[in-house]
Parts: sequence; C-alpha cells; structure tokens
Amino acid sequence: MPLADLGAVELYYEVHGEGQPLILIMGLGGNADWWGSGFVRRLAAKRQLIVFDNRGAARTVLRGDKPFTLVDMAEDVVGLMKHLGLAMADVFGVSMGGMVAQEVALHHPGHVRKLILGCTTCGGKEQTPPTAEAAAMLVGQPGDAGQELQNQIRLLFPDAFIAENLPLLENSFRALMRHPMPRENYFRQLHAIQTWPGTYDRLPAITHETLVLHGTDDMLIPVENGRTLHRRLPNSILREYPGTGHGFTLQAASDVLADVESFLEA
Repeated sequence: MPLADLGAVELYYEVHGEGQPLILIMGLGGNADWWGSGFVRRLAAKRQLIVFDNRGAARTVLRGDKPFTLVDMAEDVVGLMKHLGLAMADVFGVSMGGMVAQEVALHHPGHVRKLILGCTTCGGKEQTPPTAEAAAMLVGQPGDAGQELQNQIRLLFPDAFIAENLPLLENSFRALMRHPMPRENYFRQLHAIQTWPGTYDRLPAITHETLVLHGTDDMLIPVENGRTLHRRLPNSILREYPGTGHGFTLQAASDVLADVESFLEA
C-alpha cells in the first residue's frame, strides 16, 4: 500500500496512467475510491492521475488527535507532489477538496498548472449556505449506519434521481464504504470546513486558468456558490449541469469528463 510520510500524516495514494499530472482531491468523509473506477480510468487514459485519501480519511494514517485546517490539508497535497517528484500539476478538487484546491493555488501558485473546482464554495460570510435539511444531515445519526447511508445518498442526489436509481446507489455506497472513516476524523474534517475563513477576498489572486463545475440542484453547496467563484476568479469558465446535485460527477459523468478533458487539453 503506497504511503507518503509527510510527518503529521502518512498519506495513502494511487498513481494511474502516464503524462501530464492531474491530482484529484476528494470532499468531506470521502476517499480515493469515491471518484469511481470508471471516472479514474477515463482520466488516466491520457495523463498521470493521482488520487489519495485526505488527512483523517480511510487508509491515510493521521498521527495525533489535534484539530487540523484546510491549509494543513493543502500542504498535504504539495507534500505528496514533492514525494512524487512533481514540480507542477493540474489540480481538481470537489466540495471540501475544492476548498483545499483553492488554498493550494493561493499558497503554492507555481505548483498549479490549471485548476478545476467542483461543487465547492469560497466559504466565509459570502458563501450561500446549505439548506437546513442538508446541514442537519451532515451530522447524521451516530452509530446508525443505515441512516448515514441514506443521508449520504440524499445529500448527493436529487429525489427524482434517487427514486430511479436507489438500489444501484445503495449497492455503490456500500462498496465505497469498505474503507470507512473514523467518526472522530470525520468531525475533524467538518471542523476544518466550519472554521475556514474562506477565500472571497483572495480569489482575484488566483490567476490560473480555472474551470468551475456545479450541479444546479445541489442542496449541500448551492449552485450560487459556483457562480460566486466564477465572478471572483479572473480567468475562469463556469459549467453548470441542469438537474444534478452534489454528486454531479456521477449523474453527469460523460458531460463532466468531456468538459474536464477539453479544458485540460486546450
């Protein structure tokens, strides 16, 4: 199992394919598996793709029990790049991973070639908050695995999509949970998000070519957050996926992959 010893963490990672490096940063509670094997295979067909388990998640070993920040997680990304001998890479983060990706671009601009921000937010008082229902489901029911599974599915997908695909979604999520995250680490990640001051005032400093992706029916990070990022980022393109939720990369996988590949290859 490949691990990068970065001091505070031993970061689990995988490398697929060859070519221009692309690093994927997953969101709250997820891990490298959550990108989906088909999504990974498609992106790795033309480039070197790096996926990893965030600080606190799944197979990554977290040393100590102190709180950490999204900036700490951004440093993990750069530490992994150094471990792999990468001077520069394209960076694609979703949800919390998109927040981390913004901090990577701000603190280490020379390490980023192009930036992709999916279903994410600038944070702070300028963000559009989740619905009350979504905010409650983030906490879930301690010890109730069935309720947590249902919460995850409802947070990611609109009701109509769930109704049409519930058995498939339940089976998929059970497979994704084969490397579960300790509950205390989930709340450490959530605390890092909740205490993040955000990037609204700093966004104009991100001059990288940036692709902003968002589902129009996202209840967790509403689409207006993607529009805010697009307005504040000086060199950005916005793509919205009608009728999709926070899990837009699964709902609109073909369109998302086409947009990502077109952007990276331009």
